[in-house]
Amino acid sequence: MLKQRMSTLQPRSGPAVFPALLMMLISLVIVPSAGATDTEKKSFTIVYAAEWSPYSYGFGSSVDGILPRLMDRIFDRIEGFELVHNGLPWERAQQVFFHGRADGMVATATEKRLGFARKSAQVALKIPFQPIVRRDSPLKEDILKDPTLRDLTQHHYCDVLGNGWAEEFYAKRGIRFSVAPTIENCLNQLKLGRVDIVVHARPVLEIFRRQLELEEELEILDLAYEESPEFPLMVSNAYPDQTELLERFDRAVMQMKANGAFEETLSELIEVEKGKPAS
Repeated sequence: MLKQRMSTLQPRSGPAVFPALLMMLISLVIVPSAGATDTEKKSFTIVYAAEWSPYSYGFGSSVDGILPRLMDRIFDRIEGFELVHNGLPWERAQQVFFHGRADGMVATATEKRLGFARKSAQVALKIPFQPIVRRDSPLKEDILKDPTLRDLTQHHYCDVLGNGWAEEFYAKRGIRFSVAPTIENCLNQLKLGRVDIVVHARPVLEIFRRQLELEEELEILDLAYEESPEFPLMVSNAYPDQTELLERFDRAVMQMKANGAFEETLSELIEVEKGKPAS
């Protein structure tokens, strides 16, 4: 009788309670909270020129072109940072960067810009500036023999309005050049014989030569001038993770260049731009 009473005092569900509690504890240990699984990435905003086709074009987060897409590929290899793009008129983009309202820019590392930032050791983008002439031009050999163009100052040259690189390049050689609103205008003048030589960024020449269907008429010569600009990534002094980001960026670019991925990526992005319709 006593045993029977004691058995009635024990909860019938008792044997099942312990396994249930055990499973609950295990689930709390194994499944972390949502906040613990999401590693918070540090935002990094790069400003671009909104009207520098094919390198960067478009406003705000819609900016496109070789440079934003190249930065995407590089930052895919950099953990812990989330890349944000912002296309602006170039003068405004620089002012935004100078005032610390943007974290980075990819451009020539001038003394003024380095007063507000530090630059990467690795070059983010080098743009070869090369001459383009008509395929039947008698000037080809002379151009290739003498990069100073010393004996070719009397010929007609053309470049785009506002191209500071061209102004310095031709001033150094004592050459006067005509100014056009677009590179397409220069290439059409070259085709018609109104201009003899155009020196410009090779990818730009390749893209617009194809879009204008001038590949049979115009030839890009195999000569990259020593003044061809190099663009590092500059990171604002106001950015709290400046040193860490520069170190990771340099490491990623170095690895890409070592295994050939950098040049492959750049060639791929140039081909993409070549396939787009002329604006």
